[in-house]
Amino acid sequence: MKKTSLILITLTIFFCNYAFPQNYSIVIKGGHVIDAKNNIDAVMDVAIDNGKISLVAKNINAAKASQVVNAEGMYVTPGLIDIHTHVFWGTEPNHQYENGNLAIQPDGFTFSNGVTTVVDAGSSGWRTFPTFKAQTIDVSQTRVLAFLNIVGEGMRGGYEQNKNDMDSKMSAQVARQYKDIIVGFKLAHYEGYDWAPLDMAVQAGNLAGGIPVMVDFGGSQPPLSIEELFLNHLRPGDIFTHCFAQLGSREFIIDTTTKKVKPFVWEASKKGIIFDVGYGGISFAYSQAIPAIKDGFYPNSISTDLHVGSMNAAMKSFLTTASKFLAMGIDLKTVITQSTWNPAREINHEELGNLSVGSGADVAILSIRKGKFGLFDYTGYKLVTDKKLECEMTIRDGRIVYDLNGIANPVMAPLLPIAVTTTNTTSNFYDWYNEIQSGNDLKLTPHKSINQAEFFREYRKNSSWWDKAFIFLKTKDLAQLTPGVYVIDSGNVIATVSQGPAKKMEEVKWEAHRNFNDLQYIIKGKALMGLASVADTRAALAIPYSNTTDNMNFTNEGGEYFGADASTFFIFSPLEMHRPVIKVPENEDVKKIVIKVRVP
Repeated sequence: MKKTSLILITLTIFFCNYAFPQNYSIVIKGGHVIDAKNNIDAVMDVAIDNGKISLVAKNINAAKASQVVNAEGMYVTPGLIDIHTHVFWGTEPNHQYENGNLAIQPDGFTFSNGVTTVVDAGSSGWRTFPTFKAQTIDVSQTRVLAFLNIVGEGMRGGYEQNKNDMDSKMSAQVARQYKDIIVGFKLAHYEGYDWAPLDMAVQAGNLAGGIPVMVDFGGSQPPLSIEELFLNHLRPGDIFTHCFAQLGSREFIIDTTTKKVKPFVWEASKKGIIFDVGYGGISFAYSQAIPAIKDGFYPNSISTDLHVGSMNAAMKSFLTTASKFLAMGIDLKTVITQSTWNPAREINHEELGNLSVGSGADVAILSIRKGKFGLFDYTGYKLVTDKKLECEMTIRDGRIVYDLNGIANPVMAPLLPIAVTTTNTTSNFYDWYNEIQSGNDLKLTPHKSINQAEFFREYRKNSSWWDKAFIFLKTKDLAQLTPGVYVIDSGNVIATVSQGPAKKMEEVKWEAHRNFNDLQYIIKGKALMGLASVADTRAALAIPYSNTTDNMNFTNEGGEYFGADASTFFIFSPLEMHRPVIKVPENEDVKKIVIKVRVP
């Protein structure tokens, strides 16, 4: 009887995995999976669908996957997390890391390193965070979280010494308002010989619900005691960044006479103080890191302190930094843990840094390049190593955003061959739309071209985004909205109002998107809207898809054209290309709103 039951179980598993293969968007085959949360360190396959991890197992059948990634000989890990960066980039003169030119735009430097989440380390304060959010966080494909500077203005060079602009209550209030984004507070570069700014940051952490503080002392003479810092001021879970710095103005963790970790540092570690690398420009020295590692003292998390100066100096990149710890003798599994699960826990975002089934599909695929490499620090000390980490692929939110060598098959995700429905439209969408109460008395009619099946498919997955988009459309006084960007739901629903002359048909390209739907409405004036399926055989790709702009362009001699005015609105999904707002003879000036709604 037991033998019969075992056979039935075996057959059930076989047929579930092979006879009836699941549809997946991506299946990663044959890679060595390292996932510290789930204690996985073995060759496994990973399946992804709808932006989520669907399955991690051996021998997943990829017969119906849209893309298959051959990761044999590579390492498959959760998306890497860099908790010390400076990405509040801008053009304000003498603002340094706060809306200035020493910070960097995240997407250009994350995905090529397998990094899917960065935490800005105090570039903005409670006064400037809304600008940072609108300017960088809301428009980045990289997930951007933040430590809020205890200084209201943020990291503006000498301004960081201004204790009059340090405010625990206002900082905590802003952190509570943006609790999904702000992960803690930062004290940065303070040079005074007192603990008051740090204590204010800790107080803000307590007021905001017990979130951590990251501390980076600028230095003082004589140096402040880090023993007092660790044992009398910081709480368990607070973060000491630049932990391997050796500068005259700061006390360091290694006794340079004995080459041993100072006893109180071990005590602080047991207390729960987090030691973070925060490499930076001059905040990492092998003279501290090598003795510490030989003494068995490992950092809790690897981070870069990414900014214009550090990336062009010894630090270079996240994977160069991680490679240095491999070269110093830390094993790969530990380095990956220090780059994924550990930082996720440090910032209290345990939904990140793992490959659990149902979690968001942020994945890095890494290889180890063999050769001869010189990894040096800012003092000029160099380690020569025969291996270096390299990113082969990065997947963010279930989409391939970086593929170094085209290991996905097909390289580009196929576009579904679903034709546009422009006739025989039922009243389902119309009836649904009209149930939303209007607050601006606009009697808009959904255009007959709207693909109802695709709309309701997406709506079932995340109705809140569409609800917010239509509430904005039906309640705002659109005619009085000034041109500009209106963030409705950060990163998910964004409206843009524009006004100006419509372009001639030959000046308007066919375009299509992958991450966002376009809801387009002509507030004032008249125009033509072109519409075609992305699978239209008459279309040819003119400009390839860009992850940065979520856009690709086509030429197409076909398609259909519809009149657009203030009586109706359109929705263009990723299944459709469109040629928007084409000039009509009787009309010059057009005011329009485009509401972008993320594809779930």
